[in-house]
Amino acid sequence: MKISDLPLPADIIEYYARAEAGITELYPPQAEAVEKGLLGGTNILAAIPTASGKTLLSELAMLSSIRSGGKALYIVPLRALASEKYDQFSKFREIGVKVGISSGDLDSRDEYLGDNDIIVATSEKADSLLRNETHWIHDLTTLVVDEIHLLDSPDRGPTLEVTIAKLRRIIPRLHIIALSATVGNANEIADWLDAGCV
Repeated sequence: MKISDLPLPADIIEYYARAEAGITELYPPQAEAVEKGLLGGTNILAAIPTASGKTLLSELAMLSSIRSGGKALYIVPLRALASEKYDQFSKFREIGVKVGISSGDLDSRDEYLGDNDIIVATSEKADSLLRNETHWIHDLTTLVVDEIHLLDSPDRGPTLEVTIAKLRRIIPRLHIIALSATVGNANEIADWLDAGCV
């Protein structure tokens, strides 16, 4: 499946065609996710190996949502990964997408982040934003959860699970993309998220 065949705005398709990797075609798992409704609002659990294109799936879903007036939250487990994803997504400024990051003070509302189209945050920070009733949370249309297998972690799992559950409760139509290369219970998590599994 070619990126040029996807129901995306021309500037996004052109961006990927000229990006450093020159991405023009999807890998089979990516095409399967699109066929299962990735760009139509269907929740997707991408349980596919490292370097098979999970991040591209999340980017396509977020950019599609943003071009329809939406806002995306990208949750990661660690501050270092938050910084890495922030740097990676900052390239979208070229096509007018604003990117913000929040991984610090757990007791702040960070209302300024609402001016961004993509917000990258750790799961603990996302939980804090919810507990502090940050106003822009209600504007979210897409949630990406990187390393979803950490739901099973005794340290990070409960916070991540509660954060996802709260977001689903307050934003019933939230489009969720969950990513993992190592999830052992993919079907169970997909059922919980009402997601198609790739």
